[in-house]
Amino acid sequence: MKIKEDAFNRELSKMIRSGELNKFYSKNSPVYEIPVVVHVVSDGSPLGSSCNRTDAEVINWINHTNDIYSGNSAPGISTPIPVKLVLAKIDPNCNPTNGINRINASHLTNYVTYGVDSQANQSGLYQLDMTALGKWDPTKYYNIYVVKDTAGGGVPNGGWATFASNHGNNTDHAIIHYTAITSPSRHHVLSHEFGHAMSLYHTQQGSSGSTCPANNDCTLDGDLVCDTEPNILSSPGTTPCQAGQINPCTGIAYAGAESNIMTYTACYRDRFTAGQRDRAIAQLLYYRQSLLNSPVLNTTPINNTVSLTPACTPATITGPSNYNYGITYVKFGEINNYSRAYQQSANNFYENFTGSYCLGKATTTIPLTNATTITIAPGPASSSNPAHLIRAYIDYNNDGQFNETTERILSQTVSAGSVATSSITPPPTAVLNTPLRLRVIGDSNNFASSVNACYNPARGQVEDYSITIQSQTLSTNKEITNTSPIITKVNSSVYVRSDRKILSVTLYDASGRIVLNREGINSTEFKSSSLDIQNAIIFVNVILEKGETIVRKIKF
Repeated sequence: MKIKEDAFNRELSKMIRSGELNKFYSKNSPVYEIPVVVHVVSDGSPLGSSCNRTDAEVINWINHTNDIYSGNSAPGISTPIPVKLVLAKIDPNCNPTNGINRINASHLTNYVTYGVDSQANQSGLYQLDMTALGKWDPTKYYNIYVVKDTAGGGVPNGGWATFASNHGNNTDHAIIHYTAITSPSRHHVLSHEFGHAMSLYHTQQGSSGSTCPANNDCTLDGDLVCDTEPNILSSPGTTPCQAGQINPCTGIAYAGAESNIMTYTACYRDRFTAGQRDRAIAQLLYYRQSLLNSPVLNTTPINNTVSLTPACTPATITGPSNYNYGITYVKFGEINNYSRAYQQSANNFYENFTGSYCLGKATTTIPLTNATTITIAPGPASSSNPAHLIRAYIDYNNDGQFNETTERILSQTVSAGSVATSSITPPPTAVLNTPLRLRVIGDSNNFASSVNACYNPARGQVEDYSITIQSQTLSTNKEITNTSPIITKVNSSVYVRSDRKILSVTLYDASGRIVLNREGINSTEFKSSSLDIQNAIIFVNVILEKGETIVRKIKF
């Protein structure tokens, strides 16, 4: 993970120096809605007291955070960052929710007495023991915990959060001291911590006490942002506001760092810079794509209910660990599903994404005689899981078994951060017009052995989806035409025209990241909005009625 993070920071450094960082942001960029769930972790105190804040207080807090990101907290001074935290509308069980989840931890003495600690074996409740009480899938929701204390009984800090490169992992969440909701002087805390969640460093990054951070190359030193002045590490509780004073790191008066959301200072913190905006959006789009495509902000859950022939399922995992092996994304026809890699606390070595699952599209129809592209992304990169074995099967004859010769559709070894992909054309003997099981496996290439469709994973996961294969014959007298659709670039947009209805259009960059996804088009013509893409190859995946998939490559 650190290797991938450093590589991306170097890429951003080159883009800053060349002026190309605006590929991630322009004035036409949308406001990116981030689905959040706020877990209010109570010590048993009455609603409205101490760490058991009311729904109205939580909602006002989220709204205030959005005011900061919109720039309204310091009009004309703060640069807006086009993100908006939106409380989820669907919970993990597909029920309506207001996005606020209440956890009663009054039975945990260490929490009641000391609050939460970021590390294990301290006075307070270890953060992962607390999040195990209730964590919603971090690939669909950003989890925020409001807690009694954030220092195990010591002097409380505002909270903490991990960087975007940690997306989907067991520590990917924000933990916030309850006073951030109730105290006006701490209303910026969530903005600060979600800034970290978009990989923004402190402006004093690299400082040690009285020493200024290095600033030889502002794209790689300090906070990696060039329009935030370096400053000395300070404590908001003891250091007076430095406004109007000389910044020892620049030799001139402070020019905004003392009031930046991402600094430590006693000043009122209410602003971001354009450089912070660009870095935040680049990191958000690169690492947190699953949040931007999450369906939990819809009011109507996705329906994946199908009836599949029973098949073997793994009974256990042979080497439980938290190395993040598994599957994080599957795209196949209309299947478009993000999920988290295996974690011990989630016990998610087997995921059945058919039936009651509603947090992603898990069923599709594909044509019999045309190829459909499947794309599978493994767990996140780290030094401990350099390579994944990815396999996929389709039970073409619907007998509830998977033949390793005729029904294995993909077998590849890929490094974490890459994707496995293949074009799939069903055999003419495949069962038609019936939901068939698609099985996807992701596991450690080093630890998995004797892998087949029915094995118990070593450190990774097994996932099931549903496909239906349809013949392209509409009737004995009417065949679907073979006229290829027009897929081209018009100015800075993608244009698609077909003699059949277009169901969906998805754009991917060379890394497999979704650039644009439009479903439910149901028209013979589609034109995207203006895309802020330069000098890049884009793959356009078009799904037509009757399930035919067309993939074209376009150069911007």
